[in-house]
Amino acid sequence: MSTPESAAPGEASVPEAPSEGSKEISLDEFEPYGTLAVTGSYFVLLLVLYALLYFVEFATHAPHIIE
Repeated sequence: MSTPESAAPGEASVPEAPSEGSKEISLDEFEPYGTLAVTGSYFVLLLVLYALLYFVEFATHAPHIIE
């Protein structure tokens, strides 16, 4: 296995400049809709699972899955 000539043993590699296809954005421009969607979906899943647990295990007059 060969190593690149520019990376000598014991030296830290220098990060390359961003390519022309990438763009730096500031924190004001960053809009994390994907993170919000995943977090919201997880919260909805927890609510559904809690409701199912409550109605199946603890409520006396509730829908029955297994009779």
